[in-house]
Amino acid sequence: MAITAMQLKRSVVSLLGAGLLGGTLAALPAQANSVASYSFDPVLNQFSFTTDTDVLPTAQLLTGPTRMVIDLPNIRIQSPRNEVQTNKGQLRAIRLGQFQPNMGRIVLEFAPTYQPKLSDLNLRGLTYKQWVLEMPNTGGR
Repeated sequence: MAITAMQLKRSVVSLLGAGLLGGTLAALPAQANSVASYSFDPVLNQFSFTTDTDVLPTAQLLTGPTRMVIDLPNIRIQSPRNEVQTNKGQLRAIRLGQFQPNMGRIVLEFAPTYQPKLSDLNLRGLTYKQWVLEMPNTGGR
């Protein structure tokens, strides 16, 4: 079976196009899958964040100091923020970082006087990209 010049040209163009497309797709994850924004509202006592892709976070409450750890699978933190001091309401500091290569992490450190139970905190998704952590105004054990 002989390959004509036209078939060879189509094959080369197809391979080049696939290579270029593959290179573009491979480059996208470095720019996508990140935390697009976050904010804390001390009046409502709510922390909210938005990702640029769907995510299903997990959360845990740790002590010493009391803090909420929110893990974000398949999310990359583009510019880790070691600590953003808020000292507003129940929240003392916010940290964003890359916990593992495919796991972004948000840490919310609470004020020393705020000691909530995990059952008091409500992390809920408005969508798979928009999340809100509702915190009660009082947190005593």
